[in-house]
Amino acid sequence: TLKSEINRIWANGNHVIFDVDVIGGLNLKRIFGARAASFYIMPPSIGELENRLRNRATDSEDKIAMRLKKAAVEIEKAGEFDHVIINDDLARSCDEAEKLVRRFIDQNNS
Repeated sequence: TLKSEINRIWANGNHVIFDVDVIGGLNLKRIFGARAASFYIMPPSIGELENRLRNRATDSEDKIAMRLKKAAVEIEKAGEFDHVIINDDLARSCDEAEKLVRRFIDQNNS
């Protein structure tokens, strides 16, 4: 997505939400600074993440191992985000994310 496209969307009074990996999220924050809020959605633990991946039964053992290794590295970068949401309960996590997004929008529209 071009920076000019994001600026055009903002100029029209709209908001942009990205679902990106850790590197993408940190890059967006670096580019847009205070005009962007960054969120890291974190599993309660690596063990719980492993349980969730296994219960899905969609990935091979190699893929699960790769995802767990990547998650361990990414979790170390969680503190670089504006907000960290621990996804231990889906409804609560969604409510928390919505409140934080609304607060950010309200603060930046005043």
